[in-house]
Amino acid sequence: MIEREKVRLSGVAETTLATLYGKAVASRAADPVLVDLDAEGAVERLDYDFARLGVSRDSALAIALRSAYFDRWTREALSDHPDATVLHLGCGLDCRARRVDPPPGVRWYDVDRPEVIELRRRLYGEHPGHHTIGGSVTDPRWLARVPADRPGVVVAEGMVQYLTEAEGVDLFTRIVERFPRGVVMFDACSSLAMRLGRHRKALRATGARPGGWGIDDPATVESLVPGLRLGKQQAFLGVPEMARFGWQTRLAVALTKHFPAAQKTGRLVRYDF
Repeated sequence: MIEREKVRLSGVAETTLATLYGKAVASRAADPVLVDLDAEGAVERLDYDFARLGVSRDSALAIALRSAYFDRWTREALSDHPDATVLHLGCGLDCRARRVDPPPGVRWYDVDRPEVIELRRRLYGEHPGHHTIGGSVTDPRWLARVPADRPGVVVAEGMVQYLTEAEGVDLFTRIVERFPRGVVMFDACSSLAMRLGRHRKALRATGARPGGWGIDDPATVESLVPGLRLGKQQAFLGVPEMARFGWQTRLAVALTKHFPAAQKTGRLVRYDF
């Protein structure tokens, strides 16, 4: 019999359960865009009513697809920096390190709120070369615990939209100033997406509220954070995998062609420094 783990998360921390559940649902599909056996196992072990989060099939696919792209970009970054220190910010209950399988010389740090890290440890345990840090990413003290003698590879999936612009700029500035060189990647939501996203069921269920950093043009981040250079971006509504979604989602995406602002609501971005 599986021993169920109690969940004591709320607010932004609780939204990690929607992400976890989406990956588990998508992983069980006949032709998955992301295979995540850790997510499947974690959902089975958690004593939690995932139905309250309202994660639909298309929402699960979107969650998994975003992770698949960041997994690919992380592998690319580690091929350029095989001795890197990885900062997985706002990691939630994601097991990116196990999916990516980084080179043996990589140091990997998963960073999230203390209550999330505690649950991670109960679910997954510890692994050689892999470290966890419990604390707010906006608190400057945690970064001092991370050695800065190597390139940094920073992955912040599903996190930036919960920061204010000042918090995000401060966080990335501290990272760029600490590491000799590296890569920063995250998903950027436009101002329109931030306004529309407040009505998502998962946010209503958890009481979480986005922080307000809407990024309409990823190039502007270069001026906000000296040292960052935009290297790659992918509009989420323009991914080839959009054909996998249900007809209602595909129709909605097709209609955005008449509204340029709607086409740019979400992007995956990568910066070099």
